[in-house]
This record gives sequence, structure tokens and C-alpha cells, in this order.
Amino acid sequence: MRPNTRGIRFKTWLYFFYLTISILALLWALQIVFLKPYYRNMKITDIRNVAAAIEESLVTDKLSENIVQIAVENNVCAVIYNKNYQMVYSVDSLGVNCFLTRSPISDQKAFIEEYVLEAQTVTGSDYYFTMQNTNFRQEMIFYGKEVKVNLTEFYIFINAPIEPLDSTISILQDQFIYVTIAVLFLSTMISGIISFRIAKPLANMTESAKKLAFGDVNVKFDYGGYSEIDDLADTLNFATGELSKMDELRRDLIANVSHDIKTPLTMIKAYAEMIKELSGDHPVKRNEHLDIILSEANHLNRLVNDMLQLSLNQSNKLSIDAVQFNLKKKMTEIVGLFAGFTDSGQVNIEIDIDRKLKVEADEVKIGQVMFNFINNAIRHVGEDKKIIIKAEVLEKAVRVSVIDHGEGIEDAHLPYIWDRYYKIDKNYTRETDGGTGLGLAIAKSICVAHHLNFGVLSTIQEGSTFYVDLPLA
Repeated sequence: MRPNTRGIRFKTWLYFFYLTISILALLWALQIVFLKPYYRNMKITDIRNVAAAIEESLVTDKLSENIVQIAVENNVCAVIYNKNYQMVYSVDSLGVNCFLTRSPISDQKAFIEEYVLEAQTVTGSDYYFTMQNTNFRQEMIFYGKEVKVNLTEFYIFINAPIEPLDSTISILQDQFIYVTIAVLFLSTMISGIISFRIAKPLANMTESAKKLAFGDVNVKFDYGGYSEIDDLADTLNFATGELSKMDELRRDLIANVSHDIKTPLTMIKAYAEMIKELSGDHPVKRNEHLDIILSEANHLNRLVNDMLQLSLNQSNKLSIDAVQFNLKKKMTEIVGLFAGFTDSGQVNIEIDIDRKLKVEADEVKIGQVMFNFINNAIRHVGEDKKIIIKAEVLEKAVRVSVIDHGEGIEDAHLPYIWDRYYKIDKNYTRETDGGTGLGLAIAKSICVAHHLNFGVLSTIQEGSTFYVDLPLA
């Protein structure tokens, strides 16, 4: 089975492997390839420090006290000449290895003259080069520097051995081979474990997501031990919960719409058959049956119109024609549509609005909102049969409220009353007062399209207040 090269397990292992190889390559370069140049540069730096210490001793006139200690601690031999090429001081911790002291005096003079001349011509007044000690097959560093102390010229020459590193490098190479094998093995194991621990919760989430995709809204996304994965699990669990609610709402909606359509159709069919077979020759009975058929047909018409209106409102195609209008006049017109309820004494609607108050909004659509608020209040009116419509001027808006003193709404139901066909009592029955169950959903869609603040305040056994804030004209 070929590995999934795009999977998180393979990618995690690959990145870990690259990191390990990079670290090992860096160690190989530093410890094997660049060890000799690094050691050589370090040795040159040490010799320059020795020369600086000798120069400082010359300045402080403590050369005889310090030079032996300096030479022994740094494993060098040093010779100091004045401008007349006369030896001022010499110290030797190398013995026969010292190139400066093992030559005859006559040779030394010629040698010193040559390198004094070179020291005078180089930039920076110091120089160095390496030479091979043929007697001991050891590489040596020769260092020269011209200094001035109290206006007197001196020439400092230092000779130091470069320790052979071939055997050391060979040992390090052998060790690094084993270290490389061990590190690669451990990194492979550790990266495999890490990638598994990271990928497993994600793989589990993928399986759960597949179940969710096939309609299992009861699936649960488990935590994975990492804050980012736990946050993802919380988000997916929340989304699953919302999908579950939407699925339940969808089933309820289908059932309710089917019920609302099927019931009047059944009654229309039944009474049409009764007219055909029984009451066709009896005018009184026939008219009663026809009235029922017309009533059911009107209910179907209202239901279809409300569903079309809601669909239009929620499709972002709702046009807003904002105009200034008198609020009390508009509310009076809307209340007049409920004359059948007010004239019969079923409800008493009071309007508490300043007659001069004007707002700016789509007059027709805001009228639909208030109609649905009032219609809802009538269906839940309290024993006092009183409904109050009032307006309160806020800072930049007018809050129009429809208040009833009915049974109230529990807090748990408040977020959902704006949904289509939402019923506090889940034992759904068809509206018997001419409603379609879509009024509050239509009101919400219009308020959202207007970008208006709206809502409901309710207290059990005290009543409910539905409100919307309209811009002041």
C-alpha cells in the first residue's frame, strides 16, 4: 500500500526528517569539514593575543615577569628584537621544535632581517604563515609583528605548533556515523508517534464528518488533546447541533405545510362531493357547503401568498421604498383591519401614539410587520382582552410596541418564535383564526431587510411585548 504523500502523517514525518538531516549536516560540517580551518583561525587568534600580552608587558616594563608564563600557558616560543636586530628577550616552551631558537646566531640574523623587512611592508604591521617542521612532521605557525613602545621600535616573533587533527577527525567520523544512524532511527520513531497523535483525532473527525454528510446529525466530534483541534471539535459539535435543529425544523415545516394544504383540500373535496350528491337541490345546505369551500379556498390562498412573500423577503430581492409617514395615522389604518374583532368585543385595541410623530421607512412593509404583531397579540390576548400599541421616542428612533397581557412566552422559546411554523405546543394544529403560522417569520424578514432593531419581551402570566425601532423622520 503506497503512503498518502499528501496526508498529515507523511508530511509531519517528512518535515521532522528534513529537520534531522539539516541538523546532522550542520554538525558534520562544523565537526568534520570545518574543524581544521576553525582550529587554525582559533590558533592565530591565540597567537595574536600572546603578541598583545607581550606588547603590554613591554609598555609596563614587566616583560621579564610575564613572558615565561605567557609562553608556557600558550605553548609558544617568542623572540623580541629591537630596531638594530639585536635580541632583547627570548622565551622557549617548545624546545627543539622552536624554529626561532634552534638556528645558529648568524642564520638568525639573516632570517630576522628578512622578516623584519616583511613586517615593515605588510598592512597592519603583523603577518603570519605556516611552515612544515620536517623533523617532527608537524605544521608550525610563524607570526611577526612590529610594535612601538615609548617611541622605540621592537619586533615580536612567535612560533607555535599546529596540532595534527587527522586522528581526531577520523575518530569523530566513526562516531558520527553511529550517531547519524541512531538519530535517524530515533527521529523516524518519534516523528511517527507525533504524526500519529496529531493525525488520529483529525482522522476521527473526518469519519464523523462523513457520517454527518450522510445525514447522521447525532454524530459527536471528540477532542484530540490539542487546543486547536479541541476548538475545531467544539465548532463542529455546535454546527452539528444547529444542523440537528434545522433538520427538526425542516421535518416540522414539511409536516405543517403538508397538513395546512391537505386539510383544506380534503374539506373542499368532501363538501364538493356533498353538493354533488346531497345538497345540490337544497339551496340553504348548498350555500352552507359553498361557504365552507370558499373559506378553505381563501385559507389556501393566504397560505400560498404568505409563503411566496416569505420566500421573496428571504431571497434578498425585497425592495425597500423608504418614505416619511405619520405613525399614528398608519397604526389607526392597520387597527381598522381588525374591526371584526374590535366591533364584536373580542379585543380592545388602544393606540398610545403622538399624532405628530413621523417615521421614515417602507410604509407598506412596516404595515405588514405591525399587522402581524397585532394579529399575533389577538391570538394570545389575556382575560382583559386589551392590546396596547404605543410609541416611545428613543435617541434616533421610535420604538413601536404591541403589548398583550396573555400567557407570556418562556425564555427557552423566545429565540425560535420567529421561525416558520414554530409552535410552543409541539402538538401542532392548523390555525383556526385565519392565520397561516408564517406571520412572525414574515415580520422578521422585513425587519432584517430594513436593518431594523426588533424583538420581544415576555413574562409568564403577564404577557408579551413585540417591538420594532423605526428611524425618526
